[in-house]
Amino acid sequence: MSRVQRIVTASGLILIAGFALVVTASQIGVTWYSAPDETGVATKQVAVFEPAVVGTVVAGLAVVVLLAFLLVAIRRVVSRRMWATALGVSIAAVVAAVLVSAASRPTF
Repeated sequence: MSRVQRIVTASGLILIAGFALVVTASQIGVTWYSAPDETGVATKQVAVFEPAVVGTVVAGLAVVVLLAFLLVAIRRVVSRRMWATALGVSIAAVVAAVLVSAASRPTF
């Protein structure tokens, strides 16, 4: 595989993991409004969705690992085992995003 192909492929894996990071991070905050009090004002409440925090950490670590892999792939030819591992890390980030998206949200 040529150097350009290695860089493009590794960058594609980073983009996939980065998209998973954005998806999971966007789901951290859960907003709801409490019932109106005697003045008729409903207050805005914000909570943290814990599975999204865990998914964000997983996807963030995947991005960091894939950035390191990109640096290695730029400098030298990497083995198929490393490519398979990088693909597995990227898939793990996507699975984390899907699991967070499918998790049931708290009800208030």
